[in-house]
Amino acid sequence: MAVVGINTTGIGVATRGIADDLGVSLVTVSWIVGGFLLTAASFSLVGGRLGDVVGRARTFVTGIAILAVGSLIAAVAPSSTVLIVGRVVQGLGAGLLMPASIELLAAYPPAAGVRSGFRVRGIVYASAFGIGPLVGGVLTDHVSWRALFWLELVLLIGAGLLALPLCGVSSGLQRAPTRDLTGAVLTSMLVFVVVGGAFRTPEWGLVSWWTVAAAAIAAVLAAVLVRVEVRAEHPLVHRDLLTNRLVLGANLATVAASVGMLGLIYFFSLFAQSAATFDSTALAAAAALVPFMASMVLFSHLADILTMRLGYRGPVLAGLGLVVVGFAWLSVTAAGTTELDLLLPLTLCGIGAGIANAGLTGTAVLTQSKVRIDEAAGLLSLSRFVGSALAVAIGTSTYLSVAVRLPAGTMAARSQQVMGGAVFHDAVATLRQDLRGPFVAAARTATAQAFATTMGMAAVGILVMTMVSAWLLRPGPVDPASAPDLGLS
Repeated sequence: MAVVGINTTGIGVATRGIADDLGVSLVTVSWIVGGFLLTAASFSLVGGRLGDVVGRARTFVTGIAILAVGSLIAAVAPSSTVLIVGRVVQGLGAGLLMPASIELLAAYPPAAGVRSGFRVRGIVYASAFGIGPLVGGVLTDHVSWRALFWLELVLLIGAGLLALPLCGVSSGLQRAPTRDLTGAVLTSMLVFVVVGGAFRTPEWGLVSWWTVAAAAIAAVLAAVLVRVEVRAEHPLVHRDLLTNRLVLGANLATVAASVGMLGLIYFFSLFAQSAATFDSTALAAAAALVPFMASMVLFSHLADILTMRLGYRGPVLAGLGLVVVGFAWLSVTAAGTTELDLLLPLTLCGIGAGIANAGLTGTAVLTQSKVRIDEAAGLLSLSRFVGSALAVAIGTSTYLSVAVRLPAGTMAARSQQVMGGAVFHDAVATLRQDLRGPFVAAARTATAQAFATTMGMAAVGILVMTMVSAWLLRPGPVDPASAPDLGLS
């Protein structure tokens, strides 16, 4: 969990180092970041059910091994193409690892109980997610962005050695029968088309024939999937889970929280490291995120206590509300905004994210019967990765849609699409002396506008999902099939 957390956020501040080293555009950088998320999302449901077929511990160890292979490929990648391949392999490993980690805690609970295990898992993930940018910043500036992947490889080898003995230990948790290979393939294809299509919007545009074609293919896949799952004796995800409003509400809230957490880290890093704005190093950008990260980690600890005493609904919705306010505040960022001006909204976003995440896993998974644990775990992991992937994909499209309108023309647009500062300074150097000042001012204004617009769109999206989640998580009777039987009431 620590490796997945560091991997997800650490690369956000390493983007400028990667761009400078490999000479890639912002669109390519989004694929380097998003290739991991896209693949992880596509295989999360499959990973959740593999525990029923080959065993939860075996799935977990397999996920670690695949993630380690992806880390090795990324560490030695000679080009952006190979790096994207490594990230895709990492995503496949994470797609198996994340739901399996939930299932293992339910199958092999610690002496203090299942809830205690989930509490530790959540704290570790939130802490790693929070320190990821600092780790990425230190390694990128003082060693190399490749060192981030070498570190992950070492940690994964240690995790694999610790987990390997579990493969020979049986648990008392029931395995639900599943032979729904067709449903697994269709689900992976559907998620890949939807999320992959979102990643192509910077090139296709939000409204284009390619976008329409992707939407049509997704609709056909969804219709076929529904037909297959209705007829399947043992479907990939049972209907009682998909119609449980607590599960739906918690998973939608997870999507919203993921949009907020990764969207903020990734796009703030782009904004802070842009040569037209703060021109920060990777470490300086990570340091500016410390209020966000520290607040998220601290309040995840406090909110976990509140959730145990007050229930899940209030803390989750209050946290998401604070995230919306923080993003709305960031949406007024302008060319004259300083890093000090961003301190309070970043802190507010961190507090909200920490509070919201504390109760989501328990609500989405631990309210289910033992026979549905694997399905619920896969669904929750899918929601987390989909939210993060959509934040990067759609946000990149918004970010670029502002950048290409720079009045200085194509060179200014190019300088905005490349993370490295050298390209921007080269573009400035080609201009006459009297044009350089207006060029830099226009680039700074456009970069600030791109960041503000992206934050504003995220605020609207998170607000809508929060309102729907509030309705789904409302007090009242729920489906009796979801009554917990893990001693967690």
